[in-house]
Amino acid sequence: MGAIHFIRAPDYRFDILRLQQANALMRSANRAVAFGDDIELARLGFAAEHREELMRGGGFHERLFRANYQTISYLRRHGGKHVH
Repeated sequence: MGAIHFIRAPDYRFDILRLQQANALMRSANRAVAFGDDIELARLGFAAEHREELMRGGGFHERLFRANYQTISYLRRHGGKHVH
């Protein structure tokens, strides 16, 4: 008798959580940039080169947040009733 393989629906909860955490980190970084707080950016885990880039560019652009929110919405729609 051969091996039995179970097929289960994809679980998007981890992906949604990861995107939500990314948004929270980017929002915190944007607050630090708004206050010119390089130390806070370092505390958040950004390398010196990335901190300089964020400071020069004014932080993360809103389009990145929108893209994450759209992806979260897509995953919730296609992830079934167990994804929230």
